[in-house]
Amino acid sequence: MKEVNIELKDYFHDCGDGCCTTYGTIVKVNAVELECQNEDIDTILQNVLEHLGYKVNITREDESDD
Repeated sequence: MKEVNIELKDYFHDCGDGCCTTYGTIVKVNAVELECQNEDIDTILQNVLEHLGYKVNITREDESDD
């Protein structure tokens, strides 16, 4: 069985005068940092799987409206 190492590192930074905030998640797959730095799980999953060579179609359903 192949092993895949996925590292997720959250970051949050406020600038000195408090006018701007940056945040996100740095994603590494087998020690390779992906360009995607986003907290949206769909984007993270898509980028990880595409990096591994998969064609990805993600469908999300929101059952809270039922």
